[in-house]
Amino acid sequence: MKNPLTFHVESSLGAVFISLLALFFIGLLFIAVKNFESDIDIMTTTSNSIKTARVSEPELVLIREWLDMSNVEIPEGSGYKYLVRKYPNKPWLD
Repeated sequence: MKNPLTFHVESSLGAVFISLLALFFIGLLFIAVKNFESDIDIMTTTSNSIKTARVSEPELVLIREWLDMSNVEIPEGSGYKYLVRKYPNKPWLD
């Protein structure tokens, strides 16, 4: 049996709780999207597993020099992830 004096309070607190929980998960979603679009962490797929490769600063310098020498264009909105996927043999290390 519901108490008519506390029914409105209970539903208001429940709405506040659900709203805060939704905001928490939306915040986690934004953090995940920001980390997914990072140019430093690159997901590379191998034949039997997925591993995260971290591009070091010296390799970033080599990539920039190779881009200047070979006149390779990176599409708008893409970063180093595009290069690693398109050139898996890493010609900038040669």
